[in-house]
Amino acid sequence: MRRSFPPLDGGQLVAAERDLGVQLPSEYRSFLTVWNGGRPQPNTFSYEIRGRKESGMVDWFLGIHNGEHDNLRQYTLWYKGRIPSNLLPIAHDPGGNLICIAVSGSDLGAVYFWDHELESSE
Repeated sequence: MRRSFPPLDGGQLVAAERDLGVQLPSEYRSFLTVWNGGRPQPNTFSYEIRGRKESGMVDWFLGIHNGEHDNLRQYTLWYKGRIPSNLLPIAHDPGGNLICIAVSGSDLGAVYFWDHELESSE
């Protein structure tokens, strides 16, 4: 991971969860205490959409910080009402798509790729 933000401690995580109105999955909490966002290397991943294998790229993992860019709080506000309410954006690709994590429900902790070109009003 390159160019990550300062790692978070337990108090900062609790405050972030309160601000976001969610309880973060334990694996993601651990990630934030070590890296708190940044540019991954390698930066590619595979996913499946409608039974078809695809590949993607992470441009940046969002961090919890007070800066303007790649801020998890800002992305959460920007995409509220556009992504399912049980998902939290945690990264983006170079094309403006999101990588999200489920923060509630039976799929808690599952990671999803949100393609903005497939966005619907439903």
